[in-house]
Amino acid sequence: MSQPSPLSTPLPWDLVAAEYSVDVAPFFERFAERALDQAAVGAQHHIVDVATGPGTLAFRARERGARVTALDFSEEMIRQLEARAAAGGDTEHFTVRHGDGQALPFEDDGFDAGFSMFGLMFFPDRDRGFRELRRVVKLNGVVVVSSWVPLDQIPILSTAFGALREQLPNLPPPPAELPLASEERAVAEMSAAGFRDVAAERHTESMLASSTRALWDRLSRNNAPIVMLRNRLGEAAWAPIGSAIEARLLDRFGDGPQSIPMTAIVTSGRV
Repeated sequence: MSQPSPLSTPLPWDLVAAEYSVDVAPFFERFAERALDQAAVGAQHHIVDVATGPGTLAFRARERGARVTALDFSEEMIRQLEARAAAGGDTEHFTVRHGDGQALPFEDDGFDAGFSMFGLMFFPDRDRGFRELRRVVKLNGVVVVSSWVPLDQIPILSTAFGALREQLPNLPPPPAELPLASEERAVAEMSAAGFRDVAAERHTESMLASSTRALWDRLSRNNAPIVMLRNRLGEAAWAPIGSAIEARLLDRFGDGPQSIPMTAIVTSGRV
């Protein structure tokens, strides 16, 4: 049996929580809007956002007038989320919960729609995660889950991680297949969990950076696998590794502005 991904534990997400709120959330909002549109979320709905992270989808749903419950297993993500919700002054219709997406602390049939944006893909037991979303969403309600295409379809990121492995050849090998990384796999897993009318589509948005150096600086602060490794090695050991990766990126892509197409598999199904 394969080992669970380190990304299925709270630590890496605790480490990037503050940076996610600043750097990642604005980019993820575009994927969140697509998911909300697929579920036709409006003011009459109560939605649950599982593995909410910085609450990207949750806050966009609240702007549409929906009542929102947002859950994550990272205590630091929850702290960031609670602070932002309190600053918005609308905690009556915006509930934040710390918990496990594989054992949701909610009653059956409590929500009109459910979401997990780039979260459920990392669950150790994805079938359980799908089934928990199905359990807490009402009959005929819609659940939307998003995941990423394989890394080799994003050249600048695959180059960065390839250079990282050259610097640290004893790293555990990457998984043979990224979870839910194709429409066929995503549809099969969601259908197996009992959903109806399951469909998956690709949605691409461009991640922009003013330069290659700026992009690498951002990744070294907010990419969970990289930050976890950087934290484990310590800054003194990480510095030459980070410099070598940056040099590889500059050699291949130059130091001009970067526009990186990021493609998600957005999968929806009806309870």
